[in-house]
Amino acid sequence: GYVLVTEGYMDVVALAQLGFPNAVATLGTACTADHVHKLFRFTDSVVFSFDGDSAGRRAARKALDAALPYATDVRSIKFLFLPDEHDPDSFIRAHGKEAFAQYVSDATPLSRFLLEAARDGCDLDSAEGRAHLSSNAKPLWGLLPEGALKLQLLGEIAAQVQLDSQKL
Repeated sequence: GYVLVTEGYMDVVALAQLGFPNAVATLGTACTADHVHKLFRFTDSVVFSFDGDSAGRRAARKALDAALPYATDVRSIKFLFLPDEHDPDSFIRAHGKEAFAQYVSDATPLSRFLLEAARDGCDLDSAEGRAHLSSNAKPLWGLLPEGALKLQLLGEIAAQVQLDSQKL
């Protein structure tokens, strides 16, 4: 039902051995828009699962940028963030299949991750911080295809920056 994208081949091996045969790996390269396009030829649901460290967060942010043009109203894109000390291989071996499946189920939707990425470093208690959020969100929002998801996100961004969506 979904493709699970990880960073390394050992993640794919461990996941396949323990019941997740739908895993693929970027093998140390950034996930590109071409990769995402190819994934969506096989499924309408992608879960990105990167390591729980800062490098994993950066990889997830790059995957967000690559995935945005393909985030239609009928596709599901999520981001799974494991605890800092784990990658998918070590987590599933330490905690088991059920615990990993729960993390997959609870993965962060693209819309929430986009808003978190745009809010990073913004003080929403000040006009400057809200303007900064607006500035951060505009290029992300601009990558989305037309549709209900894009309109929903515009409404959420507008509410957070305290502007009418038409003005935003």
